[in-house]
Amino acid sequence: MGVETLSVEQRASNGFELMSLVGPEDWQERISLDLLDIDHGYFCVLGQVYAEEGHGQGYEFALDHLDFLRNGKALEFFGLYDLSEEDGVELTKAWRDLLAGEAKPVKAPVVHDEDQVKEDQCGYQSAYGLPWSEYCVFPKDKNSEFCPGHERDYDEQYGRRA
Repeated sequence: MGVETLSVEQRASNGFELMSLVGPEDWQERISLDLLDIDHGYFCVLGQVYAEEGHGQGYEFALDHLDFLRNGKALEFFGLYDLSEEDGVELTKAWRDLLAGEAKPVKAPVVHDEDQVKEDQCGYQSAYGLPWSEYCVFPKDKNSEFCPGHERDYDEQYGRRA
């Protein structure tokens, strides 16, 4: 199983949730939907969100600032880079739909095995009973074991931990 098995909607949702966690507070307002193009460094999500900080080189600044995105297929997993040219058009549309409020983020299965989860990542096992194991690789929330979304899921399912 790999990132290729995720739909463009799932990958864009991963990125939407990630930017909500680690991006600037006003990250959504920084994006011009008319200019949005996942295949273009200046007009992609990272390029537009981090343009001010990067002085026109937002994409490169974002990669330095969010260093974990350089690992493996992280950019593709978070819908911040396409898998192919054809994929880029659909991925851009999925982002536009999310940002315009025409679609809601969908919970996507994650694609990493447990041994690929880093210490500062969530690691919540989100798929049981499948022929493969999947673990969340979003950054952990401060002072908790999981990312904010899975911390809530865990608390709802098992109750607050002491």
